[in-house]
Amino acid sequence: MKEYQQKYIVRTVLYSKVTIVVLFLLVILLLRSIMELNTKRMDVNALKKESEQERVEIEKKVFESRKKNEFIKTDRGFEEYVRVTYPVVKDGEGVIVVYDDEKNPVSDVRETMTIWEHLSVMWNTRFSK
Repeated sequence: MKEYQQKYIVRTVLYSKVTIVVLFLLVILLLRSIMELNTKRMDVNALKKESEQERVEIEKKVFESRKKNEFIKTDRGFEEYVRVTYPVVKDGEGVIVVYDDEKNPVSDVRETMTIWEHLSVMWNTRFSK
């Protein structure tokens, strides 16, 4: 009989409305924390994908830089790099400047100078030293 009474007490406590409400609230809190963890997991996956893409881009840049560095180590590559980077020419080479009439109009050059231009040239040559 005591066993039956103990089972009855346990059942009444477990199946009471208060216990069910408490358990329901506990389940809701657990689900909420699971949802927050899921959103954090999704954010981490997005960051992981972005970092992988950035790593691939950086590896491409490193590969291209190494390739360019190897090319610059050769004589031809060094000459090409210097010519592209700095405005230099070899001995005996000349520079030809081509003007496009549509984009950059060029004015005619005068053959004679005015009196003021002669005076300014003389002034600069005498007193510039």
